[in-house]
Amino acid sequence: MIHLNAPFDHVLRSAGQDNTRVPGSNRMAAEIGFRRNMGLFMAVMIGIGATMGPGIFALPGELAHMIGPLGILVYLAMGFLTVFTALNYSELSAAIPLAGGGYSFTSRTLNRPVAFFTGWFFWIGNTLACAMYALIFSLTIRAYFLPEASIALITLITTVVFTTINFVGMKEAIIVITIMNLVELAVLVAVAVLGFTDIEPLNLEPLAPMGWGPFVPAMALIYISYVGFELISNAAEEIIQPGKNIPRAILITLGVSTAIYVFVVGVMMGTVHHSELAQSDIPFIFTAERLFGAWGRWFGVLATIMASLSAFSVTLGASARILYALGRDKHFPYIFAKLHPKFQTPHVALFICALIVIIFSSSGIVKFVASLSDFGYLMGLGIINYAVIPLHRRMPNLRRPFQTKFFPWIPILGVITTWMFVPALEFRSFVLGGVLTLVGSAIYLLNVDNRAEVIKLVNFFVKSVKVFINRLRRMRMRVLILSGEKQGQNIADRLLAKDEYQMMFRSAEHQVTFIEEDDALCKELEQRYNVPIYQGDGTKKELLKQVGVDHIDVVIAAFEDDGRNVIAALQARQLNLEKVIAIVQNSEYTNLLEQNSVVVVNAPWATAAMVENILDNPVLAQLFEFGIGAASLLEVSVPENAIVNGKIIRDIDIPKGCLIAAIIRDGQFVVPRGATSIEVDDRVIFIGPASAIKKAFDIFKLKK
Repeated sequence: MIHLNAPFDHVLRSAGQDNTRVPGSNRMAAEIGFRRNMGLFMAVMIGIGATMGPGIFALPGELAHMIGPLGILVYLAMGFLTVFTALNYSELSAAIPLAGGGYSFTSRTLNRPVAFFTGWFFWIGNTLACAMYALIFSLTIRAYFLPEASIALITLITTVVFTTINFVGMKEAIIVITIMNLVELAVLVAVAVLGFTDIEPLNLEPLAPMGWGPFVPAMALIYISYVGFELISNAAEEIIQPGKNIPRAILITLGVSTAIYVFVVGVMMGTVHHSELAQSDIPFIFTAERLFGAWGRWFGVLATIMASLSAFSVTLGASARILYALGRDKHFPYIFAKLHPKFQTPHVALFICALIVIIFSSSGIVKFVASLSDFGYLMGLGIINYAVIPLHRRMPNLRRPFQTKFFPWIPILGVITTWMFVPALEFRSFVLGGVLTLVGSAIYLLNVDNRAEVIKLVNFFVKSVKVFINRLRRMRMRVLILSGEKQGQNIADRLLAKDEYQMMFRSAEHQVTFIEEDDALCKELEQRYNVPIYQGDGTKKELLKQVGVDHIDVVIAAFEDDGRNVIAALQARQLNLEKVIAIVQNSEYTNLLEQNSVVVVNAPWATAAMVENILDNPVLAQLFEFGIGAASLLEVSVPENAIVNGKIIRDIDIPKGCLIAAIIRDGQFVVPRGATSIEVDDRVIFIGPASAIKKAFDIFKLKK
C-alpha cells in the first residue's frame, strides 16, 4: 500500500495524452520523478492489501442467508473465473506499464467515449466500495462500542476524518495503513488455521439448503472481494521489471486471496451453522468469538476495524483521482480537475466522492451498497478485458513481456465472466447502476468535443449494423433472371454453384427465378436448375407483377439483345425495384440506364461476380444497397505490357468514385485488397460511374 498515492498522482499528468512515449519507457518515468525501487514482494503486498478488504468480514453473513454452506464453493468458483480477468490485466499492465491502470489502458487502445466509461465505471465501483467499508466500520463500532450511536453519524464522522487525511496528504499515514493490513492478514490466517480443526461436518449439511439457484447471484455479490489486484498496475512506473513482476504479482495476489477466502469462509460455515451466521452483521467476529472466546472477539473487532479504515482511506484517494483524471482530460467539467494550491490534492473531486460515500453508506444495507459497487467494477473490468483485443490489432509490434495464450479466447472469456454477473446483481442495484451510467453520460455530453466523438461512434455503429443486416439479408439472395439464354444460364451457374464455385464465393444456393419465353428452353432450364420458371416475355410489366417483385432482391436483364435488356430494366424500375442490373454491350444505352438508376454491366460473368462480391465486401454492399443512383460495371483484361503489371492496387491511381469489385485470375475469384498485385491476363472488374470507369479502363490498358 505504500506507493499507491504517487502513481495515482501520475494519472493527473499522463492519462489520455496522445504523445505518450513507448509504454514502459524508463526515460518517461525518470522525467516524472518516479524511481523503480519496488520489487515483487512489495507489489504483492499492494495487491493483497487492496484486495483483502473488509468484505470477507461481513459478506459471508449475506452469503449464508442466500445460499448456506455452498458459499464456500462460491468463493472458490469466483476465484477461478477471475483468473481470466487477471490474465488480461497482466498482459495490459506488462505491455503498457503506465500509472493510471485501466483508464490508461483504454485511453490508448480504445476511443475517448469508451475510455471515459471505463473511468466512470471504476469511479462508481471505488466510491461505492468506500461506502461499504465505511458502513462495515460503523456497524462494528455500534455493535461493540457505541450501541446507541447512529450508523449515519458514525459514517459521517469517519468520512470527514479520512477525507481530511486525503485532503492534507496520505504520506504520513502510509506506514500506519501498511501495519493495519498486516494485522488484518495475520488475524485472518490465524482464524483459518486454528479454527480448521473445530469444523463440525454437520454444519455443512445440507451443502445447498436453498438449492443451486442463487449460486450466480451469490458470486455477483462477492465479486467486490476479488477486486483490488488491478491497483498493482497503478504503481507500474515504480516496480522493478514491470513486464515480469506485475503479472506475477497480480496472479500471486489472486491465488493467495482465493486461498485465504476459501479457508476462512470454510471455517466460518463449518464452525457456526449458516442460520446463525445469517443473523450477524459481522459474522467473522461472531465466529472468532465462538472459537476463541473474548480474545477472539476483540482480535476480530481489531482486524475488521483495521481492514475497513485502511481500505477506506486508500480507495477514497483512488476514487478522487479517477474523477480528477476524467475532469483533466475534459471528459467532465474542468472544475473536477482543480488542485488545492497548498496541498496539491484534488479537493473538489475528493469532496464529491466523500458526499457520495455519506449518502450511500447512510442506507445501512451492506448487501445493497456492495452490489452497486460490483456493478461499477464488473462493467469497467469487462471493458478492460476487451481492450486486449484492440491492443493486438492496433499495436501488433508492441513488446509484450507477458502474453496470454489462446488469443482471442482469454479476452472473450474475461468479458463473459464479468458481464455475465451484471444481470444477477440485486435488482435495485442494477437499476440504480443504469441510472448512474445515464448521469455520467449526461455530464460527459456537456462538452462539445465529447458530443462530436459520440456522434462519430454512433454513425460508425449505425453503418456497421446496416452492413451486417445487409449481409444477413443476402445470405440467400432472391434473384430474378430475365431470359434463360446463354447469358442468363451463365449467371445462374455461378449463383447456384455447389461444387468448384462454392469455394470461390462466400455464399451459394441463392433463390433464383427465371422468366423465359421459349417453351423448349423452359423445359431445359427446369431439368438443369430445378428452380421456378415463368414462361413469357420478360420485358412485359404485367408478367413482372405476376412473378411478385415484392419478393425479389435483384432483377437481372440477361437477354442476348441489348434493346430488350434496356426495355426490361426500365420496366422493372417503374415497378419500384431498387436493384436492377442490365447486361449491355452498346455504350450508347449507358446514360439512359444510369439516369434511371440501373446498374450497367458489360459481361455476364461480371454480373454474377458483382452480386456475390457484394456479400463479402461491405463497401460494395453499401454502394449497392443505399445507392449511388447510377453505376456501371466493366471487365477489362490486363495486357502483357500494361503499366499496371506487378503493381499493388493501393499504388495505382484509380479514378475517384471507381472501385475494383473483383479480380478473376486463372479461373479463380480473387477478392481485391490494397496489397493485391495486378498480373498479366487478370480480368479486373470495375464498378462506378461510367466516366470514372472509362478512365480506369484507359489506365489498365495503357502500355509501357
